[in-house]
Amino acid sequence: MCGIAGVWRKRDPIGSGDLSDVARMMQALAHRGPDDHGNWNNARLALGHRRLTIIDPSPAAREPMLTASGDGVLCYNGEVYNFRALRKTLESEGLTFRTVSDTEVVLQALHHWGPQKAVPLFDGMFSFAYFDARDGALWLARDRLGIKPLSVADTGERLLFASEDKAILACHDFARRIDTRELTLRLAWQSRDSSYSVFDGIDRLPPAGLWKITGDGIEKRRFWHVLDVIETARIAEDRTSDAEHMATLERLLEESVELHCIADANLATACSGGVDSGLITALAKRFRPELHGYVIDQKLGRSEAPDAERTGRHIGIGLRRVPFDRERFLEFWPRAVWHLETDGWHASHAALLALAEQCRADGVKVLLTGEGSDELFGGYKWQASTMRLWRHSWLQRLFRSMARHDRKFAELR
Repeated sequence: MCGIAGVWRKRDPIGSGDLSDVARMMQALAHRGPDDHGNWNNARLALGHRRLTIIDPSPAAREPMLTASGDGVLCYNGEVYNFRALRKTLESEGLTFRTVSDTEVVLQALHHWGPQKAVPLFDGMFSFAYFDARDGALWLARDRLGIKPLSVADTGERLLFASEDKAILACHDFARRIDTRELTLRLAWQSRDSSYSVFDGIDRLPPAGLWKITGDGIEKRRFWHVLDVIETARIAEDRTSDAEHMATLERLLEESVELHCIADANLATACSGGVDSGLITALAKRFRPELHGYVIDQKLGRSEAPDAERTGRHIGIGLRRVPFDRERFLEFWPRAVWHLETDGWHASHAALLALAEQCRADGVKVLLTGEGSDELFGGYKWQASTMRLWRHSWLQRLFRSMARHDRKFAELR
């Protein structure tokens, strides 16, 4: 986790006030990058970066990073897991590298291939600002699922962007107002994706967003959409056996966990004893023999710690218990809301923050979890209810009627 921030001037040149705002933004993001920080600016753009070193901790990999020619600049948060494969391809096309970081691979790919070709090739979680001095364009991008955040605010004269809303709120003369409509929607539905901010005047780059910013304005694009990869006709005619599907899933999961274990920093897992985190922990142990894990020892109800320790013994790893009681909940809840920058309606957020802080105190920088598996594999009751609803012919007709908006709806069976 790193922090990025910047100011783009639409007409007037970058001034001392803009540089002061970037410094304020960097201070607001200090918790995201305790290892290093840097800044860069030209006449139109000012960038700042807070660094948490995961791959290649050397000073050569610090950011903002410039190309050898100086006409490409990258400010980047996240990790592109297939950077080694991309590097080999770039080297075969004549490019050379001065670091072993994924940051330089991302920069070289953007500069050599162009963002529209390069970004769809990135397998990872990321948000970045890339400036190409050859045509004067600033590019902002966010990964496919919006795992890494990127907030933006258009003030008329400037475009502000940062990894968190609080960095934009730190800018001089930026009004601090709650978007009451957005907050109401969050409280009513208890779930909103990360494309929306609760602060008035601040937007979020959407998942898979790829924006090109020039003196003529902002060109907003998406480099990926889930409907682009769901081939409904192929799925309807699929005759692959369950065993074959399971073998494919196992292979993909192993490959993913192996890539996630690439780090020049201490790595651990959060293991609750459930299927999701237990499976991730077991696979990670294959690639990190020295692996250990953490588990929340809940004192407010049934603790998952005994189940997690049983899983740990089976896998062959030790687990550290992180106690969590009423007093710790009251201590961590306000801080969790501060980090989330929203209402933080789920009580587990406070416990996860306590676990993360214990990991950090132990020198662990990378933590693998089973988060997101229920959403992807239908682990919630409402998802099963949705499948039952599909049996109603009226609902099928409704979706198929939307074919005029997207042809894939017409292919639904």
